[in-house]
Amino acid sequence: MRSFISLFYHDIRLHMRHKTEWSSLVLFFAILIVLMPFALGPEPDILRRLAPGLIWLAALLMSLLSLDRLFVQDANDGTLDEMLTSPVALEAIIFTKLSAQVLVMIAVLAAMVLPAMLLLNMDTQILTTLLLTFILGVPPIVFLGGVAGALTIALKRNAALLTLLLIPFYIPILIFAVSACDAAASSLSPAQPLLFLAAFLALILPSAPVIIAASLRNI
Repeated sequence: MRSFISLFYHDIRLHMRHKTEWSSLVLFFAILIVLMPFALGPEPDILRRLAPGLIWLAALLMSLLSLDRLFVQDANDGTLDEMLTSPVALEAIIFTKLSAQVLVMIAVLAAMVLPAMLLLNMDTQILTTLLLTFILGVPPIVFLGGVAGALTIALKRNAALLTLLLIPFYIPILIFAVSACDAAASSLSPAQPLLFLAAFLALILPSAPVIIAASLRNI
């Protein structure tokens, strides 16, 4: 347990040192949110109805950029060799690494969601549901990104292959997350789509580190 906590805080500190990279991701998210009303038109009702989907689409694109070099950078700077030879189980190291990525990603999205809501004229009653979809939907996104990153780490054009692998798996997450927000906007219960997200999360969390570890050992 102490090893897990130490590794987790270590990864959090590493993310905090990469402020420029995260600032660029925040800027990317902000640019998407600002440009979308120009593409869709200034009609408030349209923006209000599409706001949850637009925010989630921007979050998915931002996550793809953040996951692009998740293990490639570790392979280039020697960190991956240390992970493979560490006395701590590789699966535990991977889980803590991805968990730190999840925490930082959710924190960034939570900070950006209020300005995005104002720009897109989204109903404030959806905020709680939207944050719940981030909590349930972001971890599968990051862990699936870790699987795809580990599988493509030794291949050229890693970013393009990573995107092609992840898009089919990200679509259900996007659908259920937006469905939950639409249900909340219509004063209906968002429980069913949230349960689907929770089930997806329960499936990915224990299996992804095992798959990633097996892929990294066979590089």
